[in-house]
Amino acid sequence: MKPRVAITGAGGFLGTALTRALIASGVDVHALARRPISLPGIAWQPYELGGPLPESSFFAQVDAVVHLAFSMESSGQAMEARNVAAARELHAAVRRAGRPFVFVSSMSAHAGAASSYGRAKWAIEQSLDPAVDTIVRPGLIVGPGGVYARMLAALRRAPVVPVFYGGTQLIQPSGIDDDVAALQRILNQSLTGTFNLGSLQPISIRELYSRMLAAARLKRPLVPLPGNLTVRVLRATELLGLPLPLTAENLLGQKHLRVFETAASFARLGLTPTPLDQLPWVLPPSTA
Repeated sequence: MKPRVAITGAGGFLGTALTRALIASGVDVHALARRPISLPGIAWQPYELGGPLPESSFFAQVDAVVHLAFSMESSGQAMEARNVAAARELHAAVRRAGRPFVFVSSMSAHAGAASSYGRAKWAIEQSLDPAVDTIVRPGLIVGPGGVYARMLAALRRAPVVPVFYGGTQLIQPSGIDDDVAALQRILNQSLTGTFNLGSLQPISIRELYSRMLAAARLKRPLVPLPGNLTVRVLRATELLGLPLPLTAENLLGQKHLRVFETAASFARLGLTPTPLDQLPWVLPPSTA
């Protein structure tokens, strides 16, 4: 009988890549989502964060649940509360069924996080037990989608690159293929605990932008701007409903970055992270 894995957020960047890899390896994937996911070979189970959970029999029939989904429909404390409550409710249902729960967090999740996103992810982590649950913290995922693709698209459009909070904050990029391979091994081997997935050596935000610009063959000056003042301006424009390529949440995510030890996680998984110079920094124009 084929193994069965349920995934929230299966239609997102990482979720899509993971779903395709699992299906290719012979796994039955069930997408927990508001609407059907247009991927061949995937089954759909209606579910919305904060909404009614599937019947308990559903969780009893899968071998593991991967929680990737995160709602950005609200902001601030409302966003935190919605995501934390939904994750805890889902986790409780999975544990009652006696199934493994894999939570995909972020390296922006820590006690000093400034963004609502990072605080919510951290609060969810604190409700889990690494002895029986699994926490996966990717770095900035480099690949043809998600936050990275949006950042690169913004660099292509902008005449200058704004740098906030000095640009000396350290970040640990990760390759999409590395993250998918890690999740597959975690599921195949039923591994528990916390896994930090990012480059072994961190780089500064300034170096990140420089690598992205060089890969895209772009020349843009890096212009320092005051972070806290820009956050206030962004919040004011968001209240007015004015769409901008940068949000206050995006900016706050850069404010208190921290460095994680990642070598032990990759060693436990039996994987070697892709070197920084070999990450897919260049994307097709259609995705960047």
